[in-house]
Amino acid sequence: MSRRMLSSIAFLLVFAVNSVFGAAVVPVGETALTFGGDLRVRGYALENMWDLDDADDGDRWSVLRNRTRFFVKAELPRDTRAFLRVANQNWGAGVTGSDPADRWEADNKSAKVFVDEAWIELGDAFGLPLDARVGRQTVSYGSGFVLFDGQSQLASTANYLDGVRLSFEIMPGLTVDALHFKDQENARDDAAVDDLTLTGLYLTHHPDDHTSREAYVLRREDQILGKDVRLFGGRLAGGFGDAVDYDLEGGLQRGDLAPDTAHEAWGCSAEIGFTFSDEPTGVRVFGGFVGLSGDDPATLDTGERWDVFYGGWPRYGDLLAWLYLNLGPGNAMSAYDPAYAAASSVGGEVVYGNLLMTTAGLDIKPTPRLNARVSYSIMKTHRAAGSNEIGDYYQLRIRYQYAEGVSLGLYAGLLDPGAAYGPDADAVHELFWETVLNF
Repeated sequence: MSRRMLSSIAFLLVFAVNSVFGAAVVPVGETALTFGGDLRVRGYALENMWDLDDADDGDRWSVLRNRTRFFVKAELPRDTRAFLRVANQNWGAGVTGSDPADRWEADNKSAKVFVDEAWIELGDAFGLPLDARVGRQTVSYGSGFVLFDGQSQLASTANYLDGVRLSFEIMPGLTVDALHFKDQENARDDAAVDDLTLTGLYLTHHPDDHTSREAYVLRREDQILGKDVRLFGGRLAGGFGDAVDYDLEGGLQRGDLAPDTAHEAWGCSAEIGFTFSDEPTGVRVFGGFVGLSGDDPATLDTGERWDVFYGGWPRYGDLLAWLYLNLGPGNAMSAYDPAYAAASSVGGEVVYGNLLMTTAGLDIKPTPRLNARVSYSIMKTHRAAGSNEIGDYYQLRIRYQYAEGVSLGLYAGLLDPGAAYGPDADAVHELFWETVLNF
């Protein structure tokens, strides 16, 4: 048996052991390869998330949703790294996109395999304190208020952007990132102007392990709509000892929503918590507020509704992400906020805006392996022609670390609709369980 064949067999054996017992590092010459992945199985029960009507079964779902991902990471000479991850999602056997031309429908329901991440990073590029990462990558900053989900219309299937990130270390603990990413690369004809692009600078200062100070200037261009929005914002997060923690963020948006429509909006997010024990178990009580400006119908030449940028992931709970999907007039939200999706050219994108939400809740950790969060929120619009009462929002999240690399989860959400939805609106329910395996 040849040496090459023996090497191939050994490689396959390492990969097989890794698949069962966890990520493994395989040296190949001067390159170290790490293999791994994850499996996630969810069972959903959803009702009324779009029409708030018990009599209409179009949004009454009882489905299984499976996601599988495999990755390989390479550590190469001269502080060079590369990462490749492929993924697959399906909604149970036999469910596929009914219309291949409908990208949101097809990408959410087909069983295709796609490239989820694929990037190359040059560390200390050219002898400078500069890390240059190019390719398809997850872009996540701060709490995700404005930058996390690059593909929100794929309903958490993927959250990547394609482009370049240059991270320059000004001094220890202080870095500035220059960003240029494509959210949507559409027609490749030079004459076409239909891309969605993100550019900007993001400054991060970590004076210690518990504090983060951030400032950013970002620009989101949507050539389809003629939209050009600039965002100026900042974040301060940290704590006082082991008991008090806080996360404060806010931003102002200026620019154009369309060639003849200016844009002036604001948004803020705050959470403050108090933990009663610094042991592996304990209780944390917290309060929070989210304010996202709404459009003033009296100013027809200016749009004031907050543009979500790339904060469309379920950061306010999974139920709210379903409620705020861009479905056009098919979303019952259009009854009290007709322009809720006017700034979005991407079907299925989560478009948080025109929202004032006050939250109180508890984080409970009765054992080191089990944690739960229960919360209650009062939701109102910032601006509305009629009532501003969106409703009362209840959530429960439980996660149990069954074993190393294996977790079990449960989520339950309920929106008791307020007068903004009208007198005949029915309650919105969501329940899902999940099993996650990381290897």
